[in-house]
Amino acid sequence: MNSAKRIMSLPKYVGGKPIEELQRELGISNPIKLASNENPIGPSPAAIDIMTKSLSKVSSYPDGDSYYLKRKICEKENLLPNQVVIGNGSNEVLELISHAYIEEGDEVIMGEYCFIVYPIVTMLSEGKIIRSSMPDLTHDIQNIKSLITEKTKVIFIANPNNPTGTKVSKTQIHDLLNSIPKSILVVIDEAYCEYVDETQKMNVQQDINNWENLIVIKTFSKIYGLAGLRVGYGMSNEKIIEKIHKPREPFNVNIIAQIAAAAALDDLAHIEKSQQVNSAGMFFLKTELKKMGLNTFPSYANFILIDFGIPARVIYEELLKKGIIVRPLENYNLPNCLRVTIGTEEEIKLFVTSLKEVLSAIK
Repeated sequence: MNSAKRIMSLPKYVGGKPIEELQRELGISNPIKLASNENPIGPSPAAIDIMTKSLSKVSSYPDGDSYYLKRKICEKENLLPNQVVIGNGSNEVLELISHAYIEEGDEVIMGEYCFIVYPIVTMLSEGKIIRSSMPDLTHDIQNIKSLITEKTKVIFIANPNNPTGTKVSKTQIHDLLNSIPKSILVVIDEAYCEYVDETQKMNVQQDINNWENLIVIKTFSKIYGLAGLRVGYGMSNEKIIEKIHKPREPFNVNIIAQIAAAAALDDLAHIEKSQQVNSAGMFFLKTELKKMGLNTFPSYANFILIDFGIPARVIYEELLKKGIIVRPLENYNLPNCLRVTIGTEEEIKLFVTSLKEVLSAIK
């Protein structure tokens, strides 16, 4: 397939509907968005403060290597600077991996219900998508191992997984790494890892030193509340990071994003508060959905997946009319499901009330 046809064949990434778009379309004032897994309490106050004070710096090009941000990350993760790559969101890091590692005909394994950027970057590099089964919407490590061939080049695993919220244990990931050829790059996408209990998290510093074919990716778009700035990073050994740096654009992360992300890492109080808001909201929402007889799945992230047993598009559309934006999942092959971000207490209560009204009306 030539380049133009390949580009046109890529699946479209459909994000959560912007608030402004709903206001334009339906004239609704004060809608709430529970569609994109953003932090409902917003960014760190420390990040806001330093961004405000740094606006005059935007006339200058940013540090092309994100020097100070990289060192903050190294402090947090106990790494060296040559073990970190900074991206314009973790999506860019995923794309850099595809450019550096995937060639025409290479097989790339990913879950049947995985983050849609994985197939996009694979197709962009002319790789072949291999879908692993996900019983109970959870990655099946044994099935992944059974799909490996001499053509396998990369394995993508989001943990916790988007859009399902489920996760596999670090022991299962270690088992996978111990069972496969070192020529296969294993990409662990930890966009939601800050919502996971500390005892269940990977030790990135130890793991990337133990396995030479591992890269771990994180983002500032979720718990840090900086989705609009686009900052993410990858961590691996120096050989992998050097290779990923090769296709990276210069000045890929803007100066305000670098400054804000560094400040956000230091604001432990904001992180703790965000975790508490998420835990309380998750408990309340799960309880209410159970009372309504709706089927949900275990979530270790900041969202919950609801299976309505019927096509959920009509429910989504009716919620929009009430000013509530959630995420339909037809493009993830989950047409009966909606993904709902854990918002503030007020937002979750409004969602529950509105959902009850919608379900009552369509029965």
